[in-house]
Amino acid sequence: MGSRIMLDEWMDIRAGDPWPDRALVKALDKTLDTVAGENPDQYVALWYQAGEPVMGRVWNEDGKVAANFCWHNNEYKGDVGSIQLLVHRAEFVRGYDYCWIPFPEAASFDKDKEWIPVHIANSKGDISPGVLTFDGKQILGKVDVKNEKAAAGFGGKENVLEGPACATNTVVLCRKARLGYKFD
Repeated sequence: MGSRIMLDEWMDIRAGDPWPDRALVKALDKTLDTVAGENPDQYVALWYQAGEPVMGRVWNEDGKVAANFCWHNNEYKGDVGSIQLLVHRAEFVRGYDYCWIPFPEAASFDKDKEWIPVHIANSKGDISPGVLTFDGKQILGKVDVKNEKAAAGFGGKENVLEGPACATNTVVLCRKARLGYKFD
């Protein structure tokens, strides 16, 4: 078995740049039944605010990158500056697969669990991409798995799910090593 890449790939881009020609990780791998006024084709994005990693979404708006993030009760969209997009690497180069997993399974502390949340962690936070359901509508946002809290920016504010509401209305982007491969 040849060696394969085991790390997620994040590409640097700016909101407003031309839409990239690389394959990106799409929310639930499909067009969402989303909140009114939001683009239903949403892709995983990362932004830093005051050093804190913030997951959010991008979409193709007339051939350009449009972005949306939420942080400290506010919604940020439009010219948010430099961001990173999660690249969907080709199957033949990666030794892992992505899947959107219900929160309770993604948050399990079982050390032998197959699916591990995709996350960015530093001293300011530990955050994963997640699809949240508000009133039956799906939207890509951020999940703090450890603290059972998820949020997405829409309608001019940060919309939050906490505790049981987070657990029952959130799916988390996870990854699993393929047979014969392992994460370090």
